[in-house]
Amino acid sequence: MNSQHLLYNKLAWLYDKIYPKIFSYHVIFNIIDLQLINNGSRKVLEVACGTGRLMSILEEKWYEVTGLDLSSHMLSIARKRCQGKLIQEDMRRMNLNEKFDAVLCFGNSFTYIQNDKDIDNTLIKFRQHLEPGGILIFDNIDASKINKRKFETWLETKFSFEDMIITRRTFNSNYNSVNNTWDVLWNYIIEKDEESEGLTDKTKIRAFHKNYLFSKLKKHGFISPEVINEDGFIIKTYKRKY
Repeated sequence: MNSQHLLYNKLAWLYDKIYPKIFSYHVIFNIIDLQLINNGSRKVLEVACGTGRLMSILEEKWYEVTGLDLSSHMLSIARKRCQGKLIQEDMRRMNLNEKFDAVLCFGNSFTYIQNDKDIDNTLIKFRQHLEPGGILIFDNIDASKINKRKFETWLETKFSFEDMIITRRTFNSNYNSVNNTWDVLWNYIIEKDEESEGLTDKTKIRAFHKNYLFSKLKKHGFISPEVINEDGFIIKTYKRKY
């Protein structure tokens, strides 16, 4: 996991600015809310809660939520909009001495886990923090749907706000078909008050095949894994009751 990814650290403010235009947090909430209701879940741990946008929606709907994130910068923003406990910790090593009805992990955060050992450690930690019968819901990138034509080509997206314009240029490269990892480079141009600033960020991410994740989940005591949303490659599964 790349803890130096600037977008989740010094550029957390920029993340909080543009990602509501990339992810629909209310759409994600509607998907998971039905699953939580059906499982009778009220006490929730949101892993990789980021700047707290999804967490705040959950709280508005009377869920009791604890948020966890690796980045102090993200959590400092989340504290301004969330009421629940916020904890800075690594999902691969978290030890909260508490169990929850549900564990959530969104924003493609799971895709930053690069090797099989860390996958195992993370799923073990998810299971340890769930009550028996508790539900785990997390999103991923589907390796079977990777569009190779988007590699080695600059892709540009412009985000317009009242106080600034942010242009993001993305370059995907070095795709490894064995473990489905690749490098991502971002160039940001921030235009504000007739001035322009350029910023560069980079990271490595990993996509997953469904059968791989299902096998890992079953290995670590989860049952009935299911893809509940194909577009977001959202998976739900349950901790065994015994």
